[in-house]
Amino acid sequence: MLACFLEAPKKVVVKDVPIPKLGAGDILVRMEASGICGTDLEKIEGQLGPGGILGHEVSGTIEKVADDITDQKPGDRVVAHHHVPCYECSDCSAGNFTLCNEFKKTNIDPCGFAEYFRVPQYNVTRGGVIPLPPELSFEEGAMIEPTACCIRAIRRANVKKSDNVLVVGLGPTGLTQIQLLRNTTTGKIIGSDIIEARLELGKRLGTDETVNALTEDVPAHVRKITMDGVDLAIVSTGNEKALSQAFSSVKKGGRILLFGAPSQGASYQLNVSELFSRQITLLSSYSCVEAEMEEAIRLVSEKRLDLKSLTSDRFKLKDAEKAMESARTSKTAIKTIILP
Repeated sequence: MLACFLEAPKKVVVKDVPIPKLGAGDILVRMEASGICGTDLEKIEGQLGPGGILGHEVSGTIEKVADDITDQKPGDRVVAHHHVPCYECSDCSAGNFTLCNEFKKTNIDPCGFAEYFRVPQYNVTRGGVIPLPPELSFEEGAMIEPTACCIRAIRRANVKKSDNVLVVGLGPTGLTQIQLLRNTTTGKIIGSDIIEARLELGKRLGTDETVNALTEDVPAHVRKITMDGVDLAIVSTGNEKALSQAFSSVKKGGRILLFGAPSQGASYQLNVSELFSRQITLLSSYSCVEAEMEEAIRLVSEKRLDLKSLTSDRFKLKDAEKAMESARTSKTAIKTIILP
């Protein structure tokens, strides 16, 4: 079977490898669609440290199950979650599931950009193989994991009904957050980015205003709209410089949510005195768990979220290297999907 690997920094290789063998409690899934995440691109550039498994936004059809699996069967349409918590430790007991020490140790085998992948028993027994309803396409299924991450983030931000919100970075997750916010607040939703295609889609999906950060002063534009700044600024890009936009755009007592994964060792010069005197709250949100993925499926099934509009480019698995480069450099790409 074909699978895509990161062999060295900036070296993506598609090669033929054996189909994974199943152990007790494992499930083999035939990949139908897999989304390229910003973290995949950061891994390729070496920004998240050495190595790493590519592809985690994946949907497919169950090909085979271990003999001891009785509640799932070949032919079932599913979404697979790559990281699952133990649900037993002190972090899990406190609801901080993505801080679980076991969370990042779990993964699918060999990766999400593969014709077939194995979901290990650990993931299966903790709900990491989730049914995909027939009304949703496999491409929508591939976007359930990032959507669930957005749901977790919005919840952590404690969005109130009248909050004005700035979303910095209108990639697929920023555009998803806009839709979730439109269902949550009656306040102003402002989106900023440097790519016109994303700003245009932001207008279609629910922003009241969009700002091109290359040509306009984002904080000044925000204050023109809101008078004293936004209640919440969500940083949906891994570029730590975007924190400057967020910090300068929130009102006194406002909140900043760091969502996009920053590079390993990234730093930002923070005016701690101003943070203190303006009583700004700095939050972060990482990943998601199965309950949020199930909620994402429900919201898309109820047509409260439009994920179809986010897909801009499709590539075959054999062309995965070209797909990664396009996703990294294109001025029109929103969400790039890998197909078998």
